[in-house]
Amino acid sequence: MKNDSDEDKSFDKKKYALMQSVLSKTLLYGVVLSTTIILVGLVYMAATASTGYNCDFTDSSLGCILNYNPATIPHGEYPNTLFSMASGLAQLKPFAIIQLGVIVLLATPVLRVFASLVLFAIEKDRPFVLITLFVFLVLLFSFFVVPEIPIFKA
Repeated sequence: MKNDSDEDKSFDKKKYALMQSVLSKTLLYGVVLSTTIILVGLVYMAATASTGYNCDFTDSSLGCILNYNPATIPHGEYPNTLFSMASGLAQLKPFAIIQLGVIVLLATPVLRVFASLVLFAIEKDRPFVLITLFVFLVLLFSFFVVPEIPIFKA
């Protein structure tokens, strides 16, 4: 006959296994989705032999990427904001599709941290909620605030 402490431990193991499953699947699906999006963009770019954008110093947009020179400013019409990327996606430009895949890849670990935060909040595990909230805020700060600091602008 099992006593109450054995049942509590098995219940905790089930919760822990569920949490691990949710967190690992968040990473897995994010990586698979981003890889799929990037591959679709690469195949589309290869099929059209174009990035969908013009380059300032050559007619070949693929040649522009392959012969990238950071000293040449501006860098052509390539999108450098979320709005310009969304515009490129609406026009089905291959380079914008690839950029979307990269953004999904970057967002995946942030989503995992957010999922951890929610799971710890459901568990009412205050120390881990606070630690995970701090990590989440640092990630958001690094993505949205740091690029606006003049010393970090390229």
